[in-house]
Amino acid sequence: MAELEINWRKNLAFVWASQFLAMAGFGCCMPFIPMLLRDNLGIADENVRGLFVAIYQFCGMLSLCIGTAVWGMLADRFGRKIMLLRAGYCAAFFYPLLAFAPNYITLLSIRFVTSFFSGTVNPAQTLLVSNTPSDKHGFVLGTLSTSLWSGNMTGYLLGGVIAEYFGYTAAFLTCGVMYLVSSLLVHCFVRERFVKPEKSAVSGKKKKKFDWKNLATPGVLWIFALFLVMGISRRIDQPFIAMLVETVNGLDKAKLFTGIVNAGAAIGGVVSGVLIGWLCDKYSVYRLLIPVLICSVVSMAVHAFSPNIWTMIISRFFVYFAAGGIQPILQIMISRITAENLRGSYFGLTASINQVGGLICFAMSGGIAYFLNVRWIFMTAAIFCALMIPMAIPTIRNCRREEVKYQKES
Repeated sequence: MAELEINWRKNLAFVWASQFLAMAGFGCCMPFIPMLLRDNLGIADENVRGLFVAIYQFCGMLSLCIGTAVWGMLADRFGRKIMLLRAGYCAAFFYPLLAFAPNYITLLSIRFVTSFFSGTVNPAQTLLVSNTPSDKHGFVLGTLSTSLWSGNMTGYLLGGVIAEYFGYTAAFLTCGVMYLVSSLLVHCFVRERFVKPEKSAVSGKKKKKFDWKNLATPGVLWIFALFLVMGISRRIDQPFIAMLVETVNGLDKAKLFTGIVNAGAAIGGVVSGVLIGWLCDKYSVYRLLIPVLICSVVSMAVHAFSPNIWTMIISRFFVYFAAGGIQPILQIMISRITAENLRGSYFGLTASINQVGGLICFAMSGGIAYFLNVRWIFMTAAIFCALMIPMAIPTIRNCRREEVKYQKES
């Protein structure tokens, strides 16, 4: 009977609005960290600044990697909605503090704490998938991804204007307000169907949270491997967009063009979310993965060596049009071969593994920026995305086999 009380469409609408605002807030401030380092903290040399940006991102990714796994497991124990609220309210408080950091060490410290306690995307995905019919998972994840990308697009444009004309502090404060409103929407309007784990009637001990035998299946492990490499490919270039804009187009209106380039990427993600979500429910996800990866590699390579700002804007659109579909496809694949009551843990693990990829890429990107140049960071993203193509073949084969087996056992 409790199942009838959950209106998954209403949940989707309010979580969509919530994540739109959260991502808009994030987009208002985070792309401008390289410029903040130069203008507020006096780190002007391009190679040194590239190294410091990489250290900053590594610090945040390390914290997020630890936090995502912890919060994912706690979501299976205490509920998914409370985890989303924790992430949103903490982000609203901590992100604005970055604008007031008096030195680089303080900036790193704030970033570490912020990343550990924030991160709304994974709990939002888990909450929706856990309270939505299984035949609508593709639609729900695809629709949610449109909020992420459209929110990013709005934030990048708004942040570019605010940072250009009102300064960095105003942009970071706007970020905090948007996260606060985002959390209030979830708090007031989103409902959850969640039953706490019961204690054994015989022993009084709680049931095991994880079936490690199922966790170690070949299909799950291959998906984990893809999330790791995707974490490198998708994240290595994100902090350096502002620097590539300056390389391609010069310093004139660099903040504004950084916002426009990122907005182009977000539009690509919106289109991808709608199209890939629809295709995932209509066709087999196993047939979609490799074509999406090929498109991603080609667009990333073009983007890396853009000769002018307009080529960069257009190619960035196609980078995220292709790349925006990879994560929903992999999440649908893993949801079909794992137990429903452990979705929070599995989604938390995939997110943490993705963050580990981020740790690896930011450890690499500092050296690439310092010893080579910023363009090679973007080319490295294309190379790692290309590695995912041969990895997808055994992933698809094992997941097909395990899905059939899981359906029979269920």
